Amino acid sequence: MSNKRAFGAIYLSVAISYLGVGLVAPLIAIVLSEHGATSFIVGLVGTTTFAAFTLSSFPIGRATDRFGAKPILISGLVLYGFSILLFALIGSVWLFFTVRAIEGVGAAAISVATETLIGKLSRPDERARRMSYYALSVGVGWAAGPLTGGLLFKVRPHLPFFLCFAFSMIAACLAAAFIPQTAANSHHTERLSGLARKLVVPISAGSLYGFLMSSLITLFPLYLKQMRVDEGQMGSIITAVIGGTLISQVPIGRAADRFGKRRTLVVCSLVLAVAFALMSGHTTWQPFLLTGALVGSMAGSFYPLGLAMIGGLVKSERMGAATSLFSLAFGIGSLIGPTASGLAMDHLGNRWLFYLPTILVMAFVLELVILYGRSAPKIGSRV
Repeated sequence: MSNKRAFGAIYLSVAISYLGVGLVAPLIAIVLSEHGATSFIVGLVGTTTFAAFTLSSFPIGRATDRFGAKPILISGLVLYGFSILLFALIGSVWLFFTVRAIEGVGAAAISVATETLIGKLSRPDERARRMSYYALSVGVGWAAGPLTGGLLFKVRPHLPFFLCFAFSMIAACLAAAFIPQTAANSHHTERLSGLARKLVVPISAGSLYGFLMSSLITLFPLYLKQMRVDEGQMGSIITAVIGGTLISQVPIGRAADRFGKRRTLVVCSLVLAVAFALMSGHTTWQPFLLTGALVGSMAGSFYPLGLAMIGGLVKSERMGAATSLFSLAFGIGSLIGPTASGLAMDHLGNRWLFYLPTILVMAFVLELVILYGRSAPKIGSRV
């Protein structure tokens, strides 16, 4: 089976599964509130998913190295699909905690296995481009879901959840039929601490991306509301951020393969820091259209480029564990981001929603310049 067909199956499976995610993600809070859950409980249930994703990432990575990525991916798709189906069938608020924990484990399996497959099947000179296609598949599937899910929810509340389950099963069948099995390895000779030292730069990219995206998703609407930006204008800004992310992924991935991933990350980080600094000075909503698109495009590069770097830093048989460390870092950043940014806004002022990311991104630039040489491969891919 050609790698071209395998990559096509991977991207299609990811897009279909994330279309299902997009269908139901905005609706879960509504379903919970209809069952009597308070805003605090809704928040706790959401945190359960991220916590399960984060805690299960590394064990799933070890399982991926031991049994191969294909069975882990199929299992994750099936587990995720059944967890979403349960949302349409259960009535107890407390059962939602269990279901969302199962959802987090399934999502972690999908992410770790898919990213490991792409890392293993890609040539060094195409890895960033392949990862950018993966990020694009996630983004397209996710973006297409919410509007469709909202319309279907009005027709019949359970319909989006049934469709998400169906999409997950279709994606699992595609993965079973067209994605090749990768070599399994049950003997690991490298300790976790040694692996983490090699991956300090991509791990930082993953955690920073999680921090930035979770902070903005959670708090940016509140910031705009305090500026008296109405819902229509707010939607335009969010659309600009999403559009910037989708449009930029493939060009940035191609640039990284040609000029080097570290150099491309440095440029993206510097532009991102400038965009955040400019955001802090906006007094009307219109400039956010440009800076929002810049933030989406530059920050969106952190995830695929960080993953692409991993392939040049570790052996193939450790790709699953390495990818899971990246997912673990992303999860931790996602958990810390809203709390840290919220505290900074409360105690130092609202503009720290942008000042703090500016500082963190510039610190990452220094890390790229100073620490990268310790973890870069001596030969091989352009990392």
